[in-house]
Amino acid sequence: MNKGVLMQEYIPLKEYAIKNKISIFQAVKLVKDKKVESITKVIDGKEKVFIKNEAFVVKKERIKKEPTLKELYQEIESLKKRVKELEEKLLKK
Repeated sequence: MNKGVLMQEYIPLKEYAIKNKISIFQAVKLVKDKKVESITKVIDGKEKVFIKNEAFVVKKERIKKEPTLKELYQEIESLKKRVKELEEKLLKK
């Protein structure tokens, strides 16, 4: 792979972090967990990590969706019913 192709397909770790609005630590973690494609090159006697220049895609676990108004009303009704049942149990004691 020549240097021209390297610069077009891969970007430095720091630039990747800035582009995707994540910390450098998080970018390093993505590289170590092999969630992004990367290469290491020795430039001026120092090892530098380059990450494939693609859109930042990481599986987000438990993405919370905004509840609809209907769902909120249903939840309120179920909570009212539950409170009523608990009140009745307390009054029976």
